[in-house]
Amino acid sequence: MNNKHFSLVFVFLIFYCRSFSQTILAPDLQCIDNNNSNGNLTLYWTNPAQNPCGSFVQYTIYSSRNGPAGPYNDTSVTLSSATSIVLPNYLSVSPTWYFYMEAKYNCQGAVTLQSDTINNLNPITPQIKNVDVTTGGDVTFNWAPSTSPQTQGYVIYYYLSNGNSFPLDTVYGRFNSTYTDVTGDPTTQSLLYTVAAFDSCGHFSSFNTLPHNTIFAKANSVVCQTQINLSWNRYINWIPGVKEYQIWVSKNLGSFTWAASLDSGTLAYNYTGFNDGDSVCIQIRAISASDTNLVSNSNTMCMRASIVQPPAYNFITNISVDLSNHITTTWIIDVHGELIYYAIQNSGNNTSFNNVEELTAPSPLNPSEAYIDSNVTPEHSPYYYKVIAFDSCQNQYPTGLAKTICLKGELFDYYVANLTWNDLELDSANVLRYNLYRNFGNGYQLIKTFLPGINSYSDSLQQFIDEKGIFCYRLEAVYDLNLPAANFHQTLSSFSNEQCIIHRPIIYVPNAFAPNGVNNVFKPTIIYGDPKGYSFTIFNRWGGKIFESNDPAVGWDGNDHGKEAQQGGYAYLIQFFANDGVKVERKGMVLLVK
Repeated sequence: MNNKHFSLVFVFLIFYCRSFSQTILAPDLQCIDNNNSNGNLTLYWTNPAQNPCGSFVQYTIYSSRNGPAGPYNDTSVTLSSATSIVLPNYLSVSPTWYFYMEAKYNCQGAVTLQSDTINNLNPITPQIKNVDVTTGGDVTFNWAPSTSPQTQGYVIYYYLSNGNSFPLDTVYGRFNSTYTDVTGDPTTQSLLYTVAAFDSCGHFSSFNTLPHNTIFAKANSVVCQTQINLSWNRYINWIPGVKEYQIWVSKNLGSFTWAASLDSGTLAYNYTGFNDGDSVCIQIRAISASDTNLVSNSNTMCMRASIVQPPAYNFITNISVDLSNHITTTWIIDVHGELIYYAIQNSGNNTSFNNVEELTAPSPLNPSEAYIDSNVTPEHSPYYYKVIAFDSCQNQYPTGLAKTICLKGELFDYYVANLTWNDLELDSANVLRYNLYRNFGNGYQLIKTFLPGINSYSDSLQQFIDEKGIFCYRLEAVYDLNLPAANFHQTLSSFSNEQCIIHRPIIYVPNAFAPNGVNNVFKPTIIYGDPKGYSFTIFNRWGGKIFESNDPAVGWDGNDHGKEAQQGGYAYLIQFFANDGVKVERKGMVLLVK
């Protein structure tokens, strides 16, 4: 016989033997009822489905009082429809018994199966795996199936703070080990769950005294700190405990993503990873130290994140002194900032700043603001200014510093005015030039342009001897201001204070005159004069008044009360008030020549 033929025969024999091999199912042992009053045990089972071959012979019940490993004694039940048996006085022999069963049929070569081994004790208490809050707000409670084969189902309990429990619901089936609680509200408190097993004889295990609780988390949005403060209760009764707590976040309806991991002793966290207006949902997740696949999610906290929006920029763009010597400060502000007020501050020394004014910020914000300070003397010294924007959290957003131009002047000598000034100071400003303007009564005119770094000038006034003697000056700084953060780039001007120099009158008085047709009138010549309260008086040698005029243009013609005065010396007195209010007086003698 060749090898190929032998193989075919071997396969055929295996198939033939298997076709005659049958399986005899065992009864399903349900439970054992203890009758302590008479020491009997009652064993309950359900019969198997119709066996495939042969006639029924008996059910064999194997019992052991020594444990599941035996040895076992057997008892026969010959009624095929029987589903129970009373075993008398078993409890008198031992309080604990173990049983399993077989069914016997006239079925040659059949494989006989055995039932599970059960005992007459109550079912073993199930071990809890975890409780978990779903995103929908329900609680899922999970446990390991009871190791007692007779377990028919489970009772779910709320565990109470006093150590008692309150039955919640029943789950049937030994291997059905998950329950969803749709009645409890895990968004208002932490809920504790426990479980007990029962068999069909009405025997219950004790409920598990190591209940597991839901994580009840709370969130508080702190707008002034730009954060959401999270807190939660501890997850209890995992063995050996919690490995860590994790923060999971969903923003703007997106999927949940990990945000942070915290040790098992941490029960609070400040979350800052959001923008103003984000829709934020947060869960706290506990991870088991024994099995990282065991997790417990807290209730889901959803909110619209709100923060006090800071301004992206706040810049002074100009500081200038007007003709009234008031200082105007102008600034630009990011209109997206959520502000309450502005504090205008100034200083004379760049060290100690004073609040000049607090201005309510309008809603919506204006992109540009200005403030005029009239309680200043910018002609005496420069002033430093800054503007501080405040939000409702009292967060401060200051500008940089700006320093005014202080122009000073003095009459150095006859017909010469000396002028000095400080540089304009303004963050991000590039001064291009300084323009000096002069006004002696006919409006301001540009007289000189300087490059930065030049801070003085001497102005000659001799060409203006016919003017009133009041010379006013202003200095203009022309600067380029580039502020990329505010998308601002302009060329602007800043003016100094107005500095006026009063040239005191210069009085020229002849010492003689001859009313002979050449020099007929005696009167003073007043340069830079605009005399107020003018009087010009001539006295004779005895002190008598012979001439008086209140008009600077009218002089003495040499007559005394309509007659020609005699040749000789005469006293004169000139009096008036200068432009600065100082009284000017000149006395002397003039010789009248015939």
